[in-house]
Amino acid sequence: MRPRRTLLPLLILWLCSCGPAPLLAQTNEELLEALESTSDPREQYGILYELTHNYLTSSNFRDAATAAKFGERTHRTAQRIGDQQLVAAAAFVTARAYQRDRNPGKAETWYRLATDAGMKTGNVDLILKATAERTRIASRKQRYRDAVKINERALEYFTRDGNDISSLRARLEREQAALQRKRREVETATAGLADEVERLRDQKSSLENENQNLSDRNRSTNRELAARARELEAAADRRAEIEAQVADSKQEIQELSREALQQRALASEVQERLAEEALIRKEAELAAREAEMTAMEHSSQRNLALLVGGALAVLALLLLFAFWSRARAARKLSRANDALDEARQRSDELLENILPVHIASELKETGGARAQRFPEATVLFCDFVNFTAIAEQLGPEALVRELDVCFRAFDEIVDRYDDVEKIKTIGDAYMAASGLRDRKSVPNDIIRTALAMQEFLAEHGAARARRGLPYFTARIGLHTGPVVAGVVGARKFAYDIWGDTVNVAARVESNCAPGRVGVSESTYHLIKYRFACDYRGKVEAKNKGLLDLYYVERETAAAGVG
Repeated sequence: MRPRRTLLPLLILWLCSCGPAPLLAQTNEELLEALESTSDPREQYGILYELTHNYLTSSNFRDAATAAKFGERTHRTAQRIGDQQLVAAAAFVTARAYQRDRNPGKAETWYRLATDAGMKTGNVDLILKATAERTRIASRKQRYRDAVKINERALEYFTRDGNDISSLRARLEREQAALQRKRREVETATAGLADEVERLRDQKSSLENENQNLSDRNRSTNRELAARARELEAAADRRAEIEAQVADSKQEIQELSREALQQRALASEVQERLAEEALIRKEAELAAREAEMTAMEHSSQRNLALLVGGALAVLALLLLFAFWSRARAARKLSRANDALDEARQRSDELLENILPVHIASELKETGGARAQRFPEATVLFCDFVNFTAIAEQLGPEALVRELDVCFRAFDEIVDRYDDVEKIKTIGDAYMAASGLRDRKSVPNDIIRTALAMQEFLAEHGAARARRGLPYFTARIGLHTGPVVAGVVGARKFAYDIWGDTVNVAARVESNCAPGRVGVSESTYHLIKYRFACDYRGKVEAKNKGLLDLYYVERETAAAGVG
């Protein structure tokens, strides 16, 4: 006697053997993505079966035709696997789809294929259901003889091995009892999961304590940053002094150069005059005392030697003075060059603090920065809620101090991640972006940045509320898409980004609730496997129509270890 099994235990065992991938999919789009990424026939079968079931149970009757197409693909996949249990299940669900699509002819054909496969595997439940549906279709068409034949064939199958309906029902009840045991095992596993959830809550408490420690370290870091700012101001004053010294040194070098040239010209002129005087004196003596030339020869030579020696001495003194002046100028020039190098280094540090490192390097090398297009950048907008009302309560000086505290904390959070760049602050708004690199990246770091910003504002606001002081809350919105980035202006230039992606990110932020992090659909599809998100629904955005928006709740535990 052949063993007979129902369809339900078979599907449960198959789904468990295929792993968790099909069970985790929640939408048809995710199932289609999973179908394209797998080559395992059994995984393909599971995904196709779930797609067929989703379209079959949809409230839209037009989806019945789609369910039938997926059902036929499921049946072909089951035949390729060679498992008749899977073939029977695929044929049955395909028949249901055609029946819902009001195509009784094809529905009857697929119910017959399901009956044949069920008889090969001994699937009693499927045979009974398929036979009942075929009988109902034949009766509606008034084909009563066909209905009788369908039932006679089923009855012949059930009684040919000496079985009767009561024995089959007893076997079905035994299988249902086995399913009840399986359900109790699942409930036990669920209780274990509850214990695991409690353990995770304890871990969350320890993480909150750790976050408090991080907050203390952040305050210490803010104090260090304030000291650094004062050092930068002192460096700027020193740079101005050095530039003034360099200008004085250049002027002195120019004066020394003119003085050396004048001295050299004077020495040359003195030498020429001495030579001319000696020549004139010699000619006069030769003309007047031609007869006494021989007697006066030694005297003339001595006088000439003294004259030439005096001229050489004067020339040596001039050259020595010129050498000393040049050495002094060289020492001053060396000190000026050292000061220029130090000022240039401090200027480079200030430039890299204002602009991204690669943009600062390009500006120093070429004197400009070319615009670049990035196809998949993520833009973050953070804007304070009720800023005008809080500004009136605080006053100008307290308002600037509070903004400085918040923006310094935001800067420190952005500096934790290499892929995140601060773009600018606009009044009470803070703008940052990621993906501004040649390599492609996933916007996980900028999502962590947004969550950390809200966490800081919540803790800082709670501390100010305990003291009875007003505090800021913010909306944060993110969107992923193409942008163009570059440096504009010749004086006080700034690095900025442009494109429709920036506008959409601003719309997402303006439609976000205070204290929450909202993302667009494009960003959600990039982070959904690492962050837990809630679908907010479609929101009307100015000049953009309806946008699908999501709230980011937290980073999942599995992603946190990676």
